Amino acid sequence: MSSLLIQNISQIVTPKPGVYRGSELRELNMYENAAIYISGGVIKAVGPLSDVLEKVEGHPVILDAEEKTAVPGFIDSHSHLVFGGSRADEFAMRSSGMSYEEIAEQGGGIVSTVEATRKASKEELKNLGRIRLQKAMKQGITTMEIKSGYGLDLETERKMLEVINELKEEQPIELTATFLGAHAVPKNSTKEEYLEEVLAMIPEIAELAEYCDVFCEKGYFTVEETRKVLEKGIEHGLKPKLHTNQFNDIGGVEMAIELGAVSVDHLEVLSDEDVHRLAEADVVATVLPGVSYFLNIPYSPARKLLKAGALVALATDFNPGSSMTISMQLLMSMACTKMGMSVEEALCCATQNGAKALEKNKLGAIASGFQADILLLDTETYKDLAYFFGENHVHTVIKKGVKVWESRG
Repeated sequence: MSSLLIQNISQIVTPKPGVYRGSELRELNMYENAAIYISGGVIKAVGPLSDVLEKVEGHPVILDAEEKTAVPGFIDSHSHLVFGGSRADEFAMRSSGMSYEEIAEQGGGIVSTVEATRKASKEELKNLGRIRLQKAMKQGITTMEIKSGYGLDLETERKMLEVINELKEEQPIELTATFLGAHAVPKNSTKEEYLEEVLAMIPEIAELAEYCDVFCEKGYFTVEETRKVLEKGIEHGLKPKLHTNQFNDIGGVEMAIELGAVSVDHLEVLSDEDVHRLAEADVVATVLPGVSYFLNIPYSPARKLLKAGALVALATDFNPGSSMTISMQLLMSMACTKMGMSVEEALCCATQNGAKALEKNKLGAIASGFQADILLLDTETYKDLAYFFGENHVHTVIKKGVKVWESRG
């Protein structure tokens, strides 16, 4: 792998390497008129060009940043990118005043996505996934977690996970697979019957995923049922993650912390006790403002979580039913305007803390020893990522020290 020297960077803005909480998240490392030296896909030096040149060996490829701003690649630690079909018609129906229940009666909701995903061949799902990943990369996402959960049977859950694993090798974005068999209860099955099916799936698919997730919510899976699934996953090497507290507080956060979950996600409904629990734990609290915007429900209390000292990550929850967006930049703006984050906190939560939610300790910062996942922004300041919303500010995407995309505009 060749080395790369990026020079003439107007501004490098990055979280500090390490684990930071509370007010520390606002303290970014910043370098003006700087350079980055990369070798073997790893950052070797960052700072003024004269200092960086002292570390350069051989004859690296030179990339002139043309006074662009550099930030770490975005890390989307919660998505449902692999699915069949579209629910654009349902969105239009909902926008016209129909309720979720009325739409479901007409065959809509998660059932329609499950049916479309079951019908789609593996190659069709891969093609759809490849197109969506290309869009994500253009928006600056360099690492992404993708969940199953639109199969609700062994055959389709396996198919989804195989697609994720095959896409890992076929495009630049670094992917992590999560098994979400306990996403909902399929038609023509009782919850008790399906719970047994999910438990039986885990040994069959464990080698295809890194994490196990459950939708712990009223009308879906109780705390006790969720615990059974996550503990079964742990037995087979799947680390726990959790969808919880989206609409109701039924005790999912406390249970997730007890099991040592890597992250608890959603958290739109959160008690002060759970805020305190998360602040005292190493579990990442992943907030998903795209869902709140799309469904017009309350936003997670990110300001409370940050003030208390919790580890907070920001992710898209890209999915066809409740967050049809792949733009981390837009979500950073939502995090600032609707959840009380500073721009600096939003950048940390979209990069370094997203890496923590995927246990990738050498991602999410522009620092010596870190993987060289870097964005060059076509703007004078990183603050435009949240301020100038609805616009894609990414000009160049570098993954593992290789330029994988560049705007032609």
